[in-house]
Amino acid sequence: MSTRLRGRLVEVSSQTLLFDDGDERVRYFLPDSLPSPRAADFVELTVSESVHSTGLPVVESLSVLATPQGTGQPFPSPGGDYFRLNRDRRRQLLAKRGQALSSIRRYFAQHDFLEIEAPLVVPSPGLELHLQGFSVADAQNSHAPRYLITSPEYQLKRLLVSGLRRIYSLGKVFRSGEAGPHHNPEFTMLEWYRAYEDWRAVAQDVASLSAQLASELHGSPRFVRTVEPSSEVPTGKQIIDLSLPWPELTVRQAVLMHSGLDVRGDETSPELAAKLQAGGYRVPQPTLIDDEGQPFWAWDDLFFSVFLDHVEPKLCAPGPDGVYRPLILCDWPSPLCALARRKPGSPHVVERFEAYVAGLELCNGFGELCDPDEQRQRFVHDLQERKRRGLAAYPIDERFLAALAEGMPPSGGVALGVDRLLMLLLDASHIRQVLPFGIDEL
Repeated sequence: MSTRLRGRLVEVSSQTLLFDDGDERVRYFLPDSLPSPRAADFVELTVSESVHSTGLPVVESLSVLATPQGTGQPFPSPGGDYFRLNRDRRRQLLAKRGQALSSIRRYFAQHDFLEIEAPLVVPSPGLELHLQGFSVADAQNSHAPRYLITSPEYQLKRLLVSGLRRIYSLGKVFRSGEAGPHHNPEFTMLEWYRAYEDWRAVAQDVASLSAQLASELHGSPRFVRTVEPSSEVPTGKQIIDLSLPWPELTVRQAVLMHSGLDVRGDETSPELAAKLQAGGYRVPQPTLIDDEGQPFWAWDDLFFSVFLDHVEPKLCAPGPDGVYRPLILCDWPSPLCALARRKPGSPHVVERFEAYVAGLELCNGFGELCDPDEQRQRFVHDLQERKRRGLAAYPIDERFLAALAEGMPPSGGVALGVDRLLMLLLDASHIRQVLPFGIDEL
């Protein structure tokens, strides 16, 4: 019995050819009696069950379906898309990415979530100080400015107001100025909400989903990841264990443990700067110089000058057994509140959490703020602060505030960077490896 195949020739030598059938590349023996095609040709092969003495399956017949115009050039061309996707593991990683996206949807279906296709063009991309959006031009000038979403948060919360209880969105979001090994301006975000449940419920989702994906891809939540060799990882191999449960640590505990600073969250900027100086830490450059020529330090800049350099790297260090395990970092200082509600009984912190694994921040989640008045106050503050820092001043989403005034149930929500999680699970060192196209490849 013979097998008929269609695909592309990658290499052609005097008696063998390397054939790409769309799923894999296979080398076949090409008898002298058959015409010799050229690399890059699209062909139809009939392959015999018999095996040549070389150990290769034998091509019985070959017909050329199409010859690309560029066949006169070497193939695969170093500047071409075939080379780009096939020179390393990237094509295989994209297949794994597809499996993972299917698994994510299966997880949420099993837990009675409804998938929501969030709008991509919205009236406001959000006012958080670290977010920079992309504006969308309207050729007809028929409406107010629009922006690509940085997160579907406002729209999903409006659906909680409408009565939906468990919802998620798996899709693209866009953030200007974010490019690097862990960032791409266009990336895939998984965001979900549980009405009538708290932040710990969605944090448990993060842990359970991550462990499940690891088990499906590796056969276990414990797997090995390759990194650049360093003094910390001389072998270039990290043992990652995503097994449940994931431990928790408050931000105050983490900062005190790893820097010696006791940051409560109710300090003024000058008080926080004084703590940095007393602790022997360098106070960063001023966030800006005001109209009177006086320097101004933003609370978040002061905090992150210590957190990013002296705390976060230690959160991601391996345990005494050399194994890297996840950490849920919770109870963030209130000046970093975003859209999280204040913790009952501890108004100087908010119900916010992040998950870290082996140097990667995977997600950002909240016990959601439902108070429309406090949310408006935060929006106004952030808008004023954006203008003060010379950042784009985006509009306040009044329909979102109106929805909060109508009433949103107590809820927990989280946004998870799918591409970053896949980098961890698929042993990728750059986000482009798990994307069909990076920003520099368009």
